[in-house]
Amino acid sequence: MRQAFSHRYPARAAALLLAFVLFVFLAPQAFATAEYDENNPGELKPNNLRAESAILIQADSGDSLFEKNADDLRYPASLTKIMTAMIALVRGNPDDIVTVSQNAVSVPEDSSLIGLQAGEQLPLGELIRATMVKSGNDGAVAIAEHIAGSEPAFVGMMNEVARYLGCTHTNFVNSHGYHDEYHYSTARDMAIIAREAMRYDEFREVVSLWKCTLPRTNLSGPRALESKDRALLDSSQEETYYPYANGIKSGEHSQAGLCYAGSAYKDGVSLISIVLRSNAAGRWRDTRRLMDYGFSQYVSTSIEEIFRLNPKVVDISSFALDDPNLGRLELSLRKVDPNQDDHLFGLADQEETWKQVYNTRTSIEYNRVLDAPVEAGDVVGTMTYMPEGGEQGPVLYELIATRSVARRLAVAPSIEEIQTYTANDPNPFPRFSLEFLFIMLLPVLVVVLAAYLVYRLFSRRKKTRFVRRTPYQTRYYR
Repeated sequence: MRQAFSHRYPARAAALLLAFVLFVFLAPQAFATAEYDENNPGELKPNNLRAESAILIQADSGDSLFEKNADDLRYPASLTKIMTAMIALVRGNPDDIVTVSQNAVSVPEDSSLIGLQAGEQLPLGELIRATMVKSGNDGAVAIAEHIAGSEPAFVGMMNEVARYLGCTHTNFVNSHGYHDEYHYSTARDMAIIAREAMRYDEFREVVSLWKCTLPRTNLSGPRALESKDRALLDSSQEETYYPYANGIKSGEHSQAGLCYAGSAYKDGVSLISIVLRSNAAGRWRDTRRLMDYGFSQYVSTSIEEIFRLNPKVVDISSFALDDPNLGRLELSLRKVDPNQDDHLFGLADQEETWKQVYNTRTSIEYNRVLDAPVEAGDVVGTMTYMPEGGEQGPVLYELIATRSVARRLAVAPSIEEIQTYTANDPNPFPRFSLEFLFIMLLPVLVVVLAAYLVYRLFSRRKKTRFVRRTPYQTRYYR
């Protein structure tokens, strides 16, 4: 027995030694792939995300920026309610009164609930708000029945809209996302649905809330509701708060894991992220990492910023000889309406595109002659920017002198200066005007014209007198 043990011991020792060697050499590489550098969010790798499926898209264009198993079938859990709320806001009237049915309050007991009662009546708008904040399955069924007459009919509408949007790997079975084997989607399809929903102002207002109060109804007093989404939206949540987040919806159940559809806005860039089958801390961390990655890929600028990097310089004539810049004057820019949006954003390598937009969509018009004197702060002209699409109209800027330019004393005064001088002259002599100038010059013109005529008269040549000569005749003498 002791001998048998002694034969097995070297083999076990060798196996343990081999395992240790593999661990020493391979573990650092495995851990290295999972490392994440907070200071370099643009280096995000799929292994840096806890979620089994994820995607990040640019909300305006729909372009995908980052993916991890984005087309794998997953259970969307309560992210389903994004579709439910969108259809309800588009098809329904927020002021309509919804009567909660017994079927609506008969959802599984382990569902997330608002706590509605059969026969309770409340406005559709309030019901949508409460359903999204509390993620109430009872509210989702009540919405579905009010919009379509029954939940199955509403689910048919959901699948029809999904197909219309191009969600080819999505099938809904209910209006709330409670687990069903045939209720599935993908990260990509959920991003498409979330992007479409965020086009509506009413939806954006609803999903930006992490708490609300459901007003008194016929069967219940006011109810204060709070969402798990406060992790990203509430600034008091120091560990998870994300300052650029503006919605959208969380979801979870045992088969789906923890999920989140997120939206964020920064410097003109709107992003939408989806994480599916993550864990408690992972869904918030994954969302922040995806958003940081997206914002790191984009650079935001503006027409004002492009102008400041390459300001307009004009040459002022009649400048004083001691002017240090020889009349060259740099102009600054001031937006007439500070609320008008002139942001340009895109991928970091689109700098040349922005310059082209600036050169082709801006025009400059000067409102004065560019000669001295010029005072610092004078408005010398305007610049107009025409945004693409023209929905908000042109953006106007004032071109302002950044320094004063004195006038050269020996330079003859301009017409404008003469007019200004004579208008302010206390001398009773008639004011300068074009009529006055004409009257003063008329005698001179008459004298010049008379002199010219006399000159022409006396400088005319006399006409040559032709003498008729008789032809020579030969004379004959006798």
